[in-house]
Amino acid sequence: MLTFGAADVILGGPVTATLDPQGRITVTLPATDADGMDPAGWSYLVTEQLAGVGTNRSYNVLLPKAAAEVDLADIAPTDPTKPNYLAVEGPVGPVGPTGPQGIQGPPGPSNTKWRRRDLPDPITADALYAGPAPVISTAPGTTPTPGYVRHVPDPVALAGGEVRGAFTFVGAGNFRIGTVTPDTQYVLPISRYPHTYASGQSVWGVEFGTDSRYLQIRYKHISAASHFRLSIDGRKVSDLAQPAGGTTPGSGHLISIDLGSAAPRVIRLDFTTMPFGGIYLPANAWMWRVPTQGGRLGAFGDSISDGSAHNTGGGIGTWVHRVARLLGTTDVWEQGRGATGYCANGTTGNFGTRAPADVIGWNFDRLIIWGGYNDVGGFDQAVIRAAADALYAQIKQGLPACETTVIGCWAPTGTPAPSIVVTDETLRAAAAAAQLPFISPVTGTVYNAAGQAVVTHGPWITTGNAAAYVGTDNVHPTDAGHVYLSRRIVAALRELLPA
Repeated sequence: MLTFGAADVILGGPVTATLDPQGRITVTLPATDADGMDPAGWSYLVTEQLAGVGTNRSYNVLLPKAAAEVDLADIAPTDPTKPNYLAVEGPVGPVGPTGPQGIQGPPGPSNTKWRRRDLPDPITADALYAGPAPVISTAPGTTPTPGYVRHVPDPVALAGGEVRGAFTFVGAGNFRIGTVTPDTQYVLPISRYPHTYASGQSVWGVEFGTDSRYLQIRYKHISAASHFRLSIDGRKVSDLAQPAGGTTPGSGHLISIDLGSAAPRVIRLDFTTMPFGGIYLPANAWMWRVPTQGGRLGAFGDSISDGSAHNTGGGIGTWVHRVARLLGTTDVWEQGRGATGYCANGTTGNFGTRAPADVIGWNFDRLIIWGGYNDVGGFDQAVIRAAADALYAQIKQGLPACETTVIGCWAPTGTPAPSIVVTDETLRAAAAAAQLPFISPVTGTVYNAAGQAVVTHGPWITTGNAAAYVGTDNVHPTDAGHVYLSRRIVAALRELLPA
């Protein structure tokens, strides 16, 4: 008799199993080492009663819980002259030698944190703000409207009556102030090569919540390259970045914004080449911090990402920020540097040189690597392949949880040169070897991490659309080109995401 106290179950008596027409029996029995059973340390006695057999046997067996199914033929005694065995579980034997390696299994499931169903509606994600148009003006000087309070970015020192601003910095890190006047009043990030106050990251943004109708942005005017984009409650006020409007390079200015009414809102300001000195608000208004959403997205590339004279707003006017909006990501880092590549140094350093400080140190959730065009013609394919292999390896080691996607060689004409085609193929092979998804601008083919073609969307640039999407230098995208590229990139990325 067996008693299972925790389950209030008592079992007793023999169990009889009759052979079926195929000579088989099936029976369900408690394990001999089941938990919570009384008594313990017992075994089953099997008695065979087979017609036509001179000697029927009885023998003991153990049925450990580790074996969910047991074939009686495997555990019954094999010597018919010694029918009675007492089953005793012996000690675990030594580990045997390692067997030969089996064949490689299929790729495991994706570790993606995003699904297509989680992406925002593309119609609204990159849409314009539908509320009343703000009134925006710029004036030289840093004297605010009387009674306004300065909300100061860290690490600018506070002065009388000023408060620390509840800013969420996006798109960059390691914010610093300059060492001489007026730079001690303005912050800039140094999270991009060469990591200096004057020449570091020029593309970044800030978000905050406020209930104020009025706000004044303090900034240092640099040049005609100084641009910004205002967004309200997640919607951009203008499609393209707008000039900061300053008149005196090197001096402080105020951008005054009238939102039309006092109401709680989330304000976002994206900057390029604009040292930031804080926000002035009326004394009866307030500011609060807002969190980022959608993870941290990095774009590691060249001037196709960082911007050129053929698009508006430098790095905040390229495909990068548009892709981020279409993916629902507010913390987007544009880490491109013009004239660089896997091997090409430009004036700053190639991808391998820049990756440790510009990419690996910033804990990206997603990363898009797009380069190769500046390597075409200047380096052998074997050299490009070796540089790509090394870059992908150090990124996978440094950011093992990051979802990294590689975009191949940019092809700005409808008839790409053979050197562009072969470079694109070299990068595709390197991405496949590193088990990274790959998107080819040359063919429009999307490859998964196993190197398998998922779908082909067709070439990005053709003889029919090159004039509309590529600038007069026949290399860099126009504003319309960056809009187009953002849609093509997101369409390809969606193919790689689970439903």
